[in-house]
Amino acid sequence: MLKAAGWLGFILGAACCSVAGAVETVRVDAASGAPRLVVDGKPVRARMFWGAPGTGPLRVGEAGGRVVFEFSPAQDEPKTATMHFRFGQRPGTVILDDIRVEDLTTGQDVLPTCGFESGEADFTSRWNLWPPGPKNTVGKVEVRQGCGRGNSAGLHVVLKAPPGNQWPDFHIYHHANLSLRKGHQYRVSFWAKAEPARDLIVAFHRPGNPYVFLGGPSNGYEAQIKMAGEAGAPFVSFPVDLPWPPPGKPIDWSVAEAQCQAVLDANPKALLLPRIGVDAPPWWLQAHPEDVMVWDRGPQFKYAVVASAEYRRDAAERLGALVAHLEAKFGPHMAGYHPCGQNTGEWFYQETWGHGLNGYAKADLRAWRNWLTRRYGDDEALRKAWRDPSATLGAAEVSTPAARRAAPAGVLRDPAAERPLIDFAEFQQEAMADCVCELARAVRRATQGRKLVVFFYGYVFEFGAIANGAATSGHYGLRRVLQSPDIDVLCSPISYFDRGLGQSAPAMTAAESVALAGKMWLYEDDTRTYLGTGQFPGWLDGVNTIEETNHELVRNTGQCAVRNFGTWWMDLGATGWFNDPRMWAEMARLAAIDEPLLAHPRPFRPEVAAVIDEKAMIRVAAGGTTVTLPGVYQVRRPLGRMGTPYGQYLQDDVLAGKVKAKLYVFLTAWRLSPDERRQLLAATRGSTRIWCYAPGYQEETGVSLDGMRELSGFQLKQVAPARAWAKPGEAGQRLGLREAFGVEGPVKPLFAAADAAGEEILATYPDGSTAVAMRRSADGTSLFVGPPGLTSELLRLAARQAGVHLFTQRDCNVYANGPYVVLHASQDGPVELHTAAPGLIRDLLDGKPVGQGPRATLAMKKGETRVLLVAER
Repeated sequence: MLKAAGWLGFILGAACCSVAGAVETVRVDAASGAPRLVVDGKPVRARMFWGAPGTGPLRVGEAGGRVVFEFSPAQDEPKTATMHFRFGQRPGTVILDDIRVEDLTTGQDVLPTCGFESGEADFTSRWNLWPPGPKNTVGKVEVRQGCGRGNSAGLHVVLKAPPGNQWPDFHIYHHANLSLRKGHQYRVSFWAKAEPARDLIVAFHRPGNPYVFLGGPSNGYEAQIKMAGEAGAPFVSFPVDLPWPPPGKPIDWSVAEAQCQAVLDANPKALLLPRIGVDAPPWWLQAHPEDVMVWDRGPQFKYAVVASAEYRRDAAERLGALVAHLEAKFGPHMAGYHPCGQNTGEWFYQETWGHGLNGYAKADLRAWRNWLTRRYGDDEALRKAWRDPSATLGAAEVSTPAARRAAPAGVLRDPAAERPLIDFAEFQQEAMADCVCELARAVRRATQGRKLVVFFYGYVFEFGAIANGAATSGHYGLRRVLQSPDIDVLCSPISYFDRGLGQSAPAMTAAESVALAGKMWLYEDDTRTYLGTGQFPGWLDGVNTIEETNHELVRNTGQCAVRNFGTWWMDLGATGWFNDPRMWAEMARLAAIDEPLLAHPRPFRPEVAAVIDEKAMIRVAAGGTTVTLPGVYQVRRPLGRMGTPYGQYLQDDVLAGKVKAKLYVFLTAWRLSPDERRQLLAATRGSTRIWCYAPGYQEETGVSLDGMRELSGFQLKQVAPARAWAKPGEAGQRLGLREAFGVEGPVKPLFAAADAAGEEILATYPDGSTAVAMRRSADGTSLFVGPPGLTSELLRLAARQAGVHLFTQRDCNVYANGPYVVLHASQDGPVELHTAAPGLIRDLLDGKPVGQGPRATLAMKKGETRVLLVAER
């Protein structure tokens, strides 16, 4: 049992028992402006665990030795079970010998000792390797005399690095003829040696589509579920297979049922949130060849076209059937459902991060022409918009790959000459968003509106890093998704940028706009803990000790508390990343910030708003990462370090007057109609506004330097220095600017403030033109920043001009809401905390006083996290 400080006992008791027993409804309540998870009408902590059954790694060293483990299968497989050995993605040598599987319940051998003494036949008669033929670029297997235990024969496996370090799923596997029985206990033993030392993964499966995991050495799945429940996180997310048989074939619910039951066996009070893959199975793709995605180059992955009406119909029908079945079978234990598809299940187009461009299937073309018909209505309107007298709705084609990769106008598409490309980008966003909404509707109907509907979507900041242009992702239809009444929770991993020790763990999305729409944002916290294995996304930011692990987890979950996010701690490698009670002790202690915010919800309304526009982002051409990488993706680093919290918003919420801030940071305001320009200025009147890169440059069908002047308050001119690099001048230095920033190369288009003078000029380009300028007026302060990116110095300067409260005057990751302040040190040294109000400052996790407001100094090391309760301003 996890223990906490005595003063937390009451809080923890309430947290741990708040969702016990059968439930009728689980939904999100955002009536207060602070989304809360509500179970049968009662607010509960939105804290969860994600895990999957799997096998724990088995360490094998250079000296060689016997490896033994026991397991009990999760399901029966009397005829076709198979045993797999995987060796990891590292060159070297592995030797196996004396492989044996015993049924301890019956005393019989399932796999008699395989010692390879009969030579190659001992391997080929029982075993095989994968992948076969030329696809195996890494592994060579042979039976070799004298390499096994006691100089006997053994199986000699040599691994080499593949071209481009693209490792296939190389493994050896036993022929599918083993017999395993649920409830029986089995002992597996073998002798192994590895040079260099490495982890082996050994598992038993039932072959098929999908493969069904039967057992192996424990990966801590059950233990983590139990610890999560004891720490006040009874919600469990886990993979569940979607039965999707061909017509006329029976539906087998047994695998999905067993996957749910395994969670309840570990914690009978768990609330289940299954992650359900809804990509079409191979038989469906074979039966619908016109509905299979086509790329212009590279691998042709087998995925259905999300714009296909046939795919959406069939996927929704099968998904709804599974949900209805699980509701009937496990209803009182079901919290909700999380349908997944496309790239890593996250509803962005497969190969988004790669080189290929999709959209060339016949189903794409049909849907594209239908979209154009809805948009333009007739051929004449299309010809006018496209400036093409020969264009027709019935014969419109998807633009060529060459045109989609070209950038004749530079970073941004020409709204007149490249209208077909802008239209297709918008079509692809709507296709993905509408697919998500249709599947959500199927889940909502099947649960009769009683359970959570969860989706990955809306990575509008994260996809600023896409080389082919952000629109390649399909995630810039977020407003359409937010308007769906059938979705409760949107989620993503914590950004894979700036997530390490001492960093800010930013959101991928416009998270505060998600809350304004009445939905909850949820962090998938796949932090690579000190127990993490493999080279999964984010592995380079992994930590090495339990202390470092806990500082990151507390930072992440503390941020979730003040921003009203949900979170699940994710065992991404399915090898026990969170299998340590000391981590879950921190989850229990964090009830001290979660519970008061549940009882007295506080909308997160920071004084700084970082603003992004979806329609602007889909106008970014291939190669536009010159601007969007530093200006959208990486800009979250200085925003996180500036010393005060910031919110992330969609620009249309600012236009609608829903966002009240002292400092607005307009990251992508380069596409606005004249009416929108005036609306934006009116909505932010009296504030300080940072205008990044090319504010007001484009209207719907052209460009406007007058629009740039109206929006920014400066007469902007196009310039072409060799580097889009801003160096602070004397006026900037007097205001605290020291750090130069921008891009070490040319950017087209690029703008300078032509009419800035004297103290208004804060930084210049290498050609002497004004790169950064600040102008005060009765309407507020306008800060123009021409080069891509920002610095924390510049943001603090703007914050001071705006009257924003800075909790720290030097770089520190700060998350705050009312009296709750979370600090995560970005460097070693004292952190001077300014609370702006007198009163005791207390560590919320242990109850100890740490200082007295309004100013206190905390000794902190890089990567250390403190969760504080301060007097309110």
